[in-house]
Amino acid sequence: MIKTIALFINPNRKDTVVVLKELREWLAQQGEYNLLLEEAMATQLGQKELGVKDASLRDNADLVIALGGDGTMLHAVRVMGDKEIPILGVHFGGLGFLAEITQQELYGSLTDVLKGKFALEERMMLEANILNTLYKALNDVVITKGNLARVIPLKVSIDGEYLTTYVGDGLIVATPTGSTAYSLSAGGPIVLPGMQSIILTPICPHTLGVRPIVIPHLSKITIVVESDEEEVMLTIDGQQGVKLNLYDEVEVRYAERTIKLIKPKKRSFYEVLRTKLKWGGRLKE
Repeated sequence: MIKTIALFINPNRKDTVVVLKELREWLAQQGEYNLLLEEAMATQLGQKELGVKDASLRDNADLVIALGGDGTMLHAVRVMGDKEIPILGVHFGGLGFLAEITQQELYGSLTDVLKGKFALEERMMLEANILNTLYKALNDVVITKGNLARVIPLKVSIDGEYLTTYVGDGLIVATPTGSTAYSLSAGGPIVLPGMQSIILTPICPHTLGVRPIVIPHLSKITIVVESDEEEVMLTIDGQQGVKLNLYDEVEVRYAERTIKLIKPKKRSFYEVLRTKLKWGGRLKE
């Protein structure tokens, strides 16, 4: 039964306070529901009474609502840690690949959710180990060069077998969910989000024969930094960053934790693709 809702909201939109006020009023009409915000966010929005520490969000929430876009969703995933709590993603601007529900559909969808009428879709995650510190990624683990226009060599092995040394601007290791994010922009394939696989997409490779590759989800990818002339950064879902040095080793593998997204009843991934990427087909003459 849903009683406590953790809300993550994009504070940079002009109508954020208005939307939050409307949501509080609507929830009050539905019954006794507790709405919680991150402490800093609640203070920023002038709603200090709703603010709690991240640990309290994780321990008490029965439902997560992410209002904003895919970035807001990724932030919510990071804050909630290993708690596999259903997430309702609402995109302020239209359809998103993660946050598929539009702002206009919020209250209709939320009515069904509070009544327990919803379907869940599980999404796989990645786990990156760098310097004995573990990071979880829903979209991607990315290694990129710094500001100077020099390529960086990254030695890559899969399950202990040497694959190649990518020379270019970097490398994206993506989940199927992340295949429509940075990987897509770098020329990677679109993979249905419910599949179990890992995508390796080189960023601007110096060799034309190098192409993205899709590998089994249980594979272990080892990446060794072989550049000592350029600042190299590891980023997790665009949310966390770690500076890498010469011969640093990054291990990326399938994470045991999954994300449970609440799915719109009448919208498929293909519809999202058609809408988001404007796949209209040929027009009739």
